[in-house]
Amino acid sequence: MNIIETVHSILESFPKISEVCNSVHIDFADPEPTSYGLSSTGDELISENILGDQRRQHSFMLYTTYSSINDYERLNNSSALLELGLWLKEQTGSEVESVVDGITYTGKLEKLTASNGMLYNVPQENEQDGVQYQLQIIAEYTVDA
Repeated sequence: MNIIETVHSILESFPKISEVCNSVHIDFADPEPTSYGLSSTGDELISENILGDQRRQHSFMLYTTYSSINDYERLNNSSALLELGLWLKEQTGSEVESVVDGITYTGKLEKLTASNGMLYNVPQENEQDGVQYQLQIIAEYTVDA
């Protein structure tokens, strides 16, 4: 699995995933409450040794849609993102594949961090619609030459 597939799989294995959402989509979240969308925002080279082994960093935004009818629900929303962020930091060691010019290189997920969880979008027309939150996720991984 490439880094996007790896992080997507990790999110789906969050023990409380069924309590907070119905599905984790790629690139967008459904407008209905209980939906996550994992959006890739870039990949960069951090370092490379003389053998060609690389350390890379991939950035994601996780968009979530939750119900927000009252303060109780909004507190639960923020708490779920906090717990997910803490749990993600423990999820390392997964194998990652990178394909370049038809050649598959393997590596390993070294570090996964989550930050900047915040309210992103509030619907203006209907307060019964879900609100969107976002959480920035950074995955550091290796690519072995």
